[in-house]
Amino acid sequence: MNCWTSSPTRRELTLLLFCVTVFIVAYNSSTSLRLVGFNSSSLTSRPIPIGPDGRRPEGYRDGLENEIFGEWDWEPGHIAAVKEAESARVMHGKTYGNPDAYLRGEGQSGEQAMWLQGVGEGRYGQGEGLGSTSVNDDLVRWGEDVPTTQLLRHVPGFTILDNVILFSGTFFVITNDTTSMPDVGAIGSSMVFPAQSAHSKFGPYAGRCALIATSAEDASELTSVFLCRHYSMHGVTFVSYDGPSTTDSHTLISLQRLYSTLNTSPAQPLSPPHRLFFPAVSTFTDHPEPVDENIPRSRSNIGVAPETLKAAYPSLAGPLYAGDFDDFVGIGAPLLLDRLVVADRGAARRAGVPHDVPAWAPMFAALEAAEDWFDPVRHTLARYFGAPEEDTAAGTRTVTYLARQDGLEGERLRAADHAALLDALAGLARTGVTVHVVDEKASWTERMRAVAQSTIVLSVFGEHIADAVFMKRRPQSALMEFFPPNVFNRDWETVVQSMGIRYVAWQGNQKYSGENLPTITRAPTYEDFALDAQAVVRAISEEFDRGA
Repeated sequence: MNCWTSSPTRRELTLLLFCVTVFIVAYNSSTSLRLVGFNSSSLTSRPIPIGPDGRRPEGYRDGLENEIFGEWDWEPGHIAAVKEAESARVMHGKTYGNPDAYLRGEGQSGEQAMWLQGVGEGRYGQGEGLGSTSVNDDLVRWGEDVPTTQLLRHVPGFTILDNVILFSGTFFVITNDTTSMPDVGAIGSSMVFPAQSAHSKFGPYAGRCALIATSAEDASELTSVFLCRHYSMHGVTFVSYDGPSTTDSHTLISLQRLYSTLNTSPAQPLSPPHRLFFPAVSTFTDHPEPVDENIPRSRSNIGVAPETLKAAYPSLAGPLYAGDFDDFVGIGAPLLLDRLVVADRGAARRAGVPHDVPAWAPMFAALEAAEDWFDPVRHTLARYFGAPEEDTAAGTRTVTYLARQDGLEGERLRAADHAALLDALAGLARTGVTVHVVDEKASWTERMRAVAQSTIVLSVFGEHIADAVFMKRRPQSALMEFFPPNVFNRDWETVVQSMGIRYVAWQGNQKYSGENLPTITRAPTYEDFALDAQAVVRAISEEFDRGA
């Protein structure tokens, strides 16, 4: 009898080798079959299941699928490939200025963010995420039921309307009750030009950016030749009737302030504006194109830097000028604007606004808005520079001085006082305060990054102070504006006070704030003037202590 410890026989070795081979082949059957040109899924009559994330289960995935879709994990109610803390931030953002609102599907643009629609509810169907409008909604037939215009807000020169028809360069306000609408002359100034129109009833009145109030019956006749259909311009349209001489840094701010008066419910934030018309401003300030196309042309000033407009209003493709508006004149079909926000200083003047008062100023007093009305725009620009919104402590002791000493024209401090102010600010920096000095030669990025981080901004008075509206809004936030003797205006005091930002005016060594402000005087100004630099720095320290 052989001992059990004897060497295995040939039969036993063959059996062992066969078993190992069968095990290896069976265990790797899917890979083995793929190597010889077969797919294991073809051997079963049941289709491969698709998971709720749109991918095949892990055992059925191949290298190509992982290359296309990635190898991230996905759980219902969570954002794929995003850490839990980041997911919570995205899910609980607040306003339209917060891009997270877009990801959550809030607002009209957010409703069209299909890939994150239904986060938290487990809804990822393709048809459910297209938002309230689609390309099929641009052409709509209304039959005899012409949508009537709704008046939402109005003071002379500043109006918000829903359902306004734009046809042949004319805005038509549709109403069957003329007493419910203000006179169109108090809404906007008609820049009338003869227009070629197939409708004799409206042809004599149609013109470039004209405003006409008409009944729903007449509006139905207007569009009857188009088979009672209209093309929709969804979203919010800003229109400024101001010409080149009156378009300035307050134009867009006034439109934003007017629109923000509708924000009565924090739970339902306003959607951002979708287009911005300047029908009375040409695209360029110079003459027609030069022979050399490489020579850049000078674009018209609309009161805001092109970079600021794109960074703070990413929903806007850019301003639309007179030539762009003329394109809508030539379309020859009615367009229904969902919401129209109109600003016209000429209409405000005709209503009796005194010439020594800015035409836009009465709107700030007549229409109420919360102090955070500009926060959505401010937060959008701050995020452009990577500033976290939640960090309320950051930037609480940051000062930016917008210097004007090197300008070819305009007011400036005396050279000695400017140097003294720089020395005083340097001393303030040694106490732990962050100080930025930004002059006219600084790039847009350098200037706006400094302002967005600041809680106190100081500068000689002028249009350049418009950038200060983007400073952080904190209890110690303040704008300090320097004036020559016997010169003062409240242009920026009106704006920043409406935002809850403290305003301080300086004339020499005299400080003014609150109700104690100088008399408004727009007398001829000085090229350079004096300032007590030490008093200014002491006031800055007091502002920090006041908000602590």
